[in-house]
Amino acid sequence: MNGFLGTYSVSLDDKGRINVPAKFKGLLEQDIPQLVMCVMDGFLIVFPQREWGANEERLSHLNPSEKEDRNKLREFYARATECEIKSGKILIPAAQREAAGLKNEVMIVGMSKTFELWAPDRWEKESG
Repeated sequence: MNGFLGTYSVSLDDKGRINVPAKFKGLLEQDIPQLVMCVMDGFLIVFPQREWGANEERLSHLNPSEKEDRNKLREFYARATECEIKSGKILIPAAQREAAGLKNEVMIVGMSKTFELWAPDRWEKESG
């Protein structure tokens, strides 16, 4: 498989879980079931553990002793949380659901090495 591709509409259950599309499950099963979910500008980005490690490597040049770098690191890490995939489902923590405006339906948007979670109205506005 070439990575996380496509856009899918899924339901959010009463516990705040979504079913991962079958095409994504195969990719996620190749990695550790641990994921990192980060709040971005009105949506969530989900990193498989391997990609999260690569992302941390890309951020390693930032110096936490310098205010601008520290603010970038803080903004990114403070809005991230670990979660895992169990039985093909991902639990989205309440704070992340609220930050992304997720209610009953979630748009899953493949981004090759990561995928995004959007509220349908926000996705429609973003994607035109």
